[in-house]
Amino acid sequence: MDEAGLLPDLEDRAAVLFGDSPHPAVTDHPPHSTDAYRAHVRLGLAFVMAGPGDVPVGFAICGVLDNALHLYELGMDPDHGGKGLGRALVETVAAEAKARGLEAVTLSTFTNVPWNAPFYETAGFRILAETELTPALILVANHEAEVGLTHRCVMRRDI
Repeated sequence: MDEAGLLPDLEDRAAVLFGDSPHPAVTDHPPHSTDAYRAHVRLGLAFVMAGPGDVPVGFAICGVLDNALHLYELGMDPDHGGKGLGRALVETVAAEAKARGLEAVTLSTFTNVPWNAPFYETAGFRILAETELTPALILVANHEAEVGLTHRCVMRRDI
C-alpha cells in the first residue's frame, strides 16, 4: 500500500481539530503533497501509525537539523485520538533519533493548544529559551512567524 498517498487526506482530517482552537486558520492551510510525503518516506523520516485495515491513523514527519531529529509535524485522525497513538509516534521518533546517533528531538508548536506544548511536556520535552536556539531552529521559528503563526515555542527532548 502507498501510505504516502493517503497522508494528505489524513493531514486534512488532523487539522480539523484546530477549528475550535485559538488558531482556526490552521484548517485553511493545504496539506503537503503526496510527493513531499514520499520524499520523507524515502529518507526514513516519515513514520506512520496504522489502524484497523492497515489504514493510516497518525503520522510524524521529521528532518535532521543540527544534531537533532526535528519533528515538523505530528498528525492524528481525530477519530483515533486519546488512545496513546500520538505518544507512541513521539516515542518512535525518539527511538529513530537515538538509532541515528542524534542527541535530541526538537519541534516547534503552539503554546496555547492543549494537545501541543502541554502534551509534549508530558512526553519529556522542554521549552527552549531564545538563547538556546541553534541557527537552524531560529530559521524555523522565523519562517513560522513570517507565515503568521503566533503563540509558538521551540521544544527539545534530549536522547
